[in-house]
Amino acid sequence: MKCYRLAGVMAVALIVLSACAASAPRHMMFNNDPTVKIAAIKPDSGKAALVVVRTTKIGGAIEFDTYLDRKMIGVTQWKSYFIKTDIAPGMHYVISKAESMEPVKINFEAGRVYYIHQSPRMGVWRARISIALETPEQVMKEFDDGCRLVLFDPKDAGDELSDKDYKQAISDYEREIKEGLHKEFEGYRGVAAD
Repeated sequence: MKCYRLAGVMAVALIVLSACAASAPRHMMFNNDPTVKIAAIKPDSGKAALVVVRTTKIGGAIEFDTYLDRKMIGVTQWKSYFIKTDIAPGMHYVISKAESMEPVKINFEAGRVYYIHQSPRMGVWRARISIALETPEQVMKEFDDGCRLVLFDPKDAGDELSDKDYKQAISDYEREIKEGLHKEFEGYRGVAAD
């Protein structure tokens, strides 16, 4: 009898997980355009572009919110990515948030494309985030047909990062820079758009 209950619970869990994998993250919708090539992204005139990629299914049910300064610019889940082509040049914080917040400060330059690779890591209650600033070639090593492009749902613009969370993320990041962390982010300039 216990085996049947366990099998039933597992079947329901698989159905729920399958349904989650088939739906886009909140605030987002799938774009099934196969012509989008992340190595050939071009920013809008006078702007910079950002590609945020999540290439693994591990921890996939946990959504990773991404903010440009305080404004939400996208959400990734499972194997998904989004593109923002209208970033004003200048210094901005890009903050990825789940159980943890992982900010990076980037000096965006017009005509350049920047790539952030989000990866899950163990958390206490849900997945935490690790980020890497990469080239399109580095991203493409793990990118496959299973990675789906997501766009903001025009009916749902997303949330802003609270003042408290924004100030905490920036304070932590700047403290860590002074402590000698994040050396791998120094001098990252993305790539020039062709």
